[in-house]
Amino acid sequence: MENHKVTSGLKLYEQVLEQIKGMIARGTYQKGDLLPSEKELMNMMGVSRITVREALRLLSEAGVIETHKGKGSYVLIDSAELAPQGESLKEYCQSFLHSTDARLLLEPAIAREVARTASPEEVAHLGACIQAPHPEDSFHRALIAATHNPILIQWFDQLVHLETDPTLSTLVPPARQKSVSALIEQQHQKVFEAIRDRKDEFAYFYMKEHLEFVRETYLSYFEVFY
Repeated sequence: MENHKVTSGLKLYEQVLEQIKGMIARGTYQKGDLLPSEKELMNMMGVSRITVREALRLLSEAGVIETHKGKGSYVLIDSAELAPQGESLKEYCQSFLHSTDARLLLEPAIAREVARTASPEEVAHLGACIQAPHPEDSFHRALIAATHNPILIQWFDQLVHLETDPTLSTLVPPARQKSVSALIEQQHQKVFEAIRDRKDEFAYFYMKEHLEFVRETYLSYFEVFY
């Protein structure tokens, strides 16, 4: 019989997530299968209901499971989709982090400059991009475009290409997950308001804070799911 009890080290909900992910990766539970109930998972792993629910929430947001009230959680992907392997995937994860590091060096300074120089029309467009279908790309590109520097625009488009998921997995990336996207929208709003109010140093700080959040969120995501 498999031992599913959690141990010391990772946070409890992370350990529960790893246990469930491992069961799917090994084929114990396959696409379309119903996972054990919350109570059964609590007993299997010796943790609280709150811990189990947090693990299930993260798996649900990542597109691994789908939870139906009163019925339980169903597996949405098979083992190959959950843990794709290969050099292409490693290169993608590394490219994303390198790209974000590059953005951390330049975009805060760009936000500060745009706060000083953007026209009212450019500021309005930047605000509208917060609600765009893919705001993480649209907002930042509008910011870069406000510099009127074609080299910076080309640089940004190249970085976005490096950050694009190579579709080796059906998982939902953090920027498309509800809880993370809500935080990103709030961060974009803070950057926008600083630019709108011509508070250039605040624009610098908020952009740096935002990109650090993105980097740490994706790093955690890569470690857990890839």
